[in-house]
Amino acid sequence: MRWNNMFIAATGFCLPGIESTATAVAEGRYDPDECRQNGLEAVGVSHELSAAEMGVEAARVAFSRSPVDPRDLAVVLHASFYHQGHDHWTPASYIQRESIGGRAPAIEVKQASNGSLAALVLAMSFLSVHEGATTALITTADRFCLPGYDRYRSDKWIIGGDNATAAVISCREGFARVLSTAMDADPTLEELYRDSSFTDVPFAGGMPIQLRPRKESYMARVGLRHIVSSAKQGLRNVMDVALRDARIGIDDVACFVLPNIGHTLLHWEYLAVLDIPESRTTWAWGRRIGHGAGDQIGGLNHLMESGALRVGDRVVLATAGIGFSWSCAVVEILETPRWEASPVELVH
Repeated sequence: MRWNNMFIAATGFCLPGIESTATAVAEGRYDPDECRQNGLEAVGVSHELSAAEMGVEAARVAFSRSPVDPRDLAVVLHASFYHQGHDHWTPASYIQRESIGGRAPAIEVKQASNGSLAALVLAMSFLSVHEGATTALITTADRFCLPGYDRYRSDKWIIGGDNATAAVISCREGFARVLSTAMDADPTLEELYRDSSFTDVPFAGGMPIQLRPRKESYMARVGLRHIVSSAKQGLRNVMDVALRDARIGIDDVACFVLPNIGHTLLHWEYLAVLDIPESRTTWAWGRRIGHGAGDQIGGLNHLMESGALRVGDRVVLATAGIGFSWSCAVVEILETPRWEASPVELVH
């Protein structure tokens, strides 16, 4: 879909600290062979702030950079993977209350890795159909910690990273224009992350959560070829549509912001499919952050803070989420504001 007059006014990022994966290997918390194959150097870790509290910090940063009036906020969308700090609770409303306030509806988006881009499409759709609505806030946040989640063992090829992101979306002004988006889905793959039976309470199967047996069981029955074929087709579908609607080719893209996943998975799921080298992506940054719902907003924020982009550059944001869904967005840089990155503490 091609968009008219939709802009990203500002972004924000909260990363309380990082832990070296070498430390996790040395302490026996991370398999050394997986560490070598994944190529991930570090991961975001929060020992104090909950996911929702990090979301508040990212939202505050984004609005402090934004040229739009906070009173114009029309909708808040919050995306996440995992526990936000309380049970039976609405983190989107908390983030809104603590960061910007107002009476805009605050809504949760549960799309896992696809969270930030799904929220982007929903936010722009909301602004398009509501007369007088001009501004939306997107946030993402996660904290992957024991005893419920073991970031190094619960899943394979992916390390969950603790961080939060935010983006202010405007239909009036911004440093980047959203040219196009595309979404696709294949729900036949939803069982890849589902146990064989349903439960009455969370963590009925024990803690920490174990995702590997689910995937291994599904792959044994369905076969890896089907999963790989569907994943490649989903990415090609959204990439082809988004680039076509943006009226550019893949060689016109200055940078690809892809999920912060292990290099092996990144290669076969993205780099090989798109036929691009890792040097054209945010891999060098993402391998020190870890994976979450907001990798695309976080990656774009990094590109702006580091001064890596110029006016006129086109950037592709792309991801896949369990379920299974794919999204792609093409943005054009209109301005290069000077934003300083917050210092990050090495926690180990």
